Amino acid sequence: MAAVVGTVAGVLGSYMRKEWGPAFGKLAAGMLVLFVFANYGTFLGWFEDTLAGGAPSEPADSPPQDSDGPSLWLPLALAAGGLVVSFGLYGLWNVVQRRRAREAARRRTAAAAQTRRHAIEAEHDEVRDAYAAYVCDVLAVLDRPALDDVTVPQTAALLHAMDAAADARRGSDLDAYRQAVSTLKTAWRAADEHARKTGVRDLPAQERSAVAKARRLFEKALDERGSQHERQAAHAKARALLDGVLTLPRQAVAAVEHHTRPALAKGATA
Repeated sequence: MAAVVGTVAGVLGSYMRKEWGPAFGKLAAGMLVLFVFANYGTFLGWFEDTLAGGAPSEPADSPPQDSDGPSLWLPLALAAGGLVVSFGLYGLWNVVQRRRAREAARRRTAAAAQTRRHAIEAEHDEVRDAYAAYVCDVLAVLDRPALDDVTVPQTAALLHAMDAAADARRGSDLDAYRQAVSTLKTAWRAADEHARKTGVRDLPAQERSAVAKARRLFEKALDERGSQHERQAAHAKARALLDGVLTLPRQAVAAVEHHTRPALAKGATA
C-alpha cells in the first residue's frame, strides 16, 4: 500500500509540474517495485534454490505449487489503478485551478471596469458642475446669455450632449458612456467659448443697455453690505429691466432670492 501511495503521489506531483518524463519514470519504477513486492515469496524461493544448487525437495504431503511463475496481474492492476487515480486527481486539480483563474480574471475585469467608470463619471461631473455653476449665477448668465439660449446651435448641441451622457451613465456600456462624455466635453467647450466671445453684442443696443443696468442692480441686491431696503429695491428694478429682454434660468432666480430673502424677511419683522 505504501508503494502504491508513493507511486501515485510521485506521478501526480510530476503531472502538476508538467514534468512528463519524470512522471513516466516514477510510474515505471513504481510498477517494478509493486511487481517485486507482489512476487516476493517466489523470488525468495528461487534465490534460496539457486544458492542450494538445485531444486528444493518438497514434502510428500505438501500441496502442489503453482508453476506459472511470478504473478504479473497484481502489480499491473495496482499500477493501472494508480495511473487512473493520478490522472483523475490531476484533472480535478486542473478544473479547480481553471475555476480559480476565471474567478480571479473576473474580479480583475470588474475592478478595472469600476475604476474606469469612476474616471468617466468624474469627467462627466466636472462638466455638470461647471454648467450648474453657470445657471445658478445670475451675473454669469447676464455676461454669457448665449449659453442659455437654445436657439444658439452650440448651446443646443450642449443640451443634447448632456442628455445623451446622462442616459449613457445609467447604462452598463462603458464604451458608449466614454464616447458620450467625450462628446459632452467638446460641446461644453464650444458653447462656453462661443458665449464668452459673443457676450451681449448680438442684442440690440437698447437691450444691451438694459442688461448692463440690470447687472449692476443685481450686484447691489447680492451685496450683503447694503441696507435691506436698497437690496430689495435693486432686485425688483433688475427683474423689471429684464422683462421681455432675457429670461433668467430658474436656478439663477432661486439663487438671487435665496440671498435676498433673509434680508427681506428681517426687514419685514423689524
